[in-house]
Amino acid sequence: MVADIKITANTVDVMAFIKRTKQAIPTQIQKGLAQASLYGIQQITDKSQKGQLPDGGRFKPYKKSTRKDRARRGRQVSFVDLTDTGRMFRSLTSKLTRSKATLFFRRQDENRKAFFLETGTKHMQSRPFFAIARRDEDKIRQIFFRAIKI
Repeated sequence: MVADIKITANTVDVMAFIKRTKQAIPTQIQKGLAQASLYGIQQITDKSQKGQLPDGGRFKPYKKSTRKDRARRGRQVSFVDLTDTGRMFRSLTSKLTRSKATLFFRRQDENRKAFFLETGTKHMQSRPFFAIARRDEDKIRQIFFRAIKI
């Protein structure tokens, strides 16, 4: 069995399609990056405030002195949620360029807090929270590719 395929195209129409596609792609990439970065911020914030590590598990519990201080100030102490005033997570944002999105903390004080939470100090345990889980990477990829479909 043999099939013949014949393609007829109007070069003006093809050129117009290519021009439209070329103009739409950067916009779609920006839209995809914006949606993906917002999802990443949401996942980091939600998991941290539920006391979860990015890839599962729980944060190390508060020390007795910290638990006592937080209880005195009316904060929850049943699990570590990395939230005291809420400023750190409100400061989490993203910056878009043509080809990537960067998540960061707007305020220097909040950036410093996040750094010490990630790395720990001699007085504070390390509680790594600023990461994207493997499952979330797949979801971010889906969000991005869904946005750039033309």
